[in-house]
Amino acid sequence: MIGSFIRFDLTSWLPRRQTLLLLGFVAVIGILLPVPGMALMGAAIVTSLMIAAPFLGDERGRLDTLYGILPVSRSSVVGRAGSIVVFALLASAIAFAVTVLMASVRGGSLDWGLLLVIQAVAIAFVGLSASIQLPVLFRIGYTRGRLISYAPALLIAGLAWLAQAIGVLDGAQEAAVGVPLPLVVGLGLTLGALGIAVGVLVAVPLYRKREL
Repeated sequence: MIGSFIRFDLTSWLPRRQTLLLLGFVAVIGILLPVPGMALMGAAIVTSLMIAAPFLGDERGRLDTLYGILPVSRSSVVGRAGSIVVFALLASAIAFAVTVLMASVRGGSLDWGLLLVIQAVAIAFVGLSASIQLPVLFRIGYTRGRLISYAPALLIAGLAWLAQAIGVLDGAQEAAVGVPLPLVVGLGLTLGALGIAVGVLVAVPLYRKREL
C-alpha cells in the first residue's frame, strides 16, 4: 500500500513545471558556480524546500480530504516520505552529473573525498529537514505550516553563526582534520536516515489525530 501511494504521490507533483524548474536550478548551480560540490548542497536545499510541495498539492486538489474518505491508512500517507527520498536522489544525481561534467569542461580535477563529505553533509541536512517539517505538515497542513519549510536552513545558519561567534568552528576545523573519511560519510548517512525515520515516526500519530 505504501509503495502504491508513493507512486501516486510522485505522479501528482514530480512531473509539474515548478518541480522540473527546481531540478533545473540544481543544474544551473553546478554550471555557474565554479566550486565543486555546491550543486550537491543546492540539491539538498531544494529538497528541503520541496518537502512541503506535495502538501500544497493536496490542499489545492482537495486530496487531503479524499485521503480521509478512501480506504487508505494514515501510515500509508505518511509513507510520502519515500517520495521525498526519491526526489532527493534524483536531485543529487543531477548535481553529481553536472559537477563531473563541468570539471571535465573546465579541465580541473575533482577531490572525490571532499565531494563525498559534502554529499554526506547534504544527506544529513535533508534528514534534519524531514525530522522538522514532516510532523508539522502532517499535523496542521500546508496553509498553516508552510513557514516551517524555512526552519531547517535558518536553524543551520543560526547554529553556524553561534559556533563562529564563540569560536567553536576553529576548534572543530582542527579536530576534523584527522577524522577518517569513511567515518564522516557514515555519520552523514546515518544522520540523514535517522532524521527521516524520526520525522515519519513522529508524524504518524500526529496525522492520525488530525481531522480531515
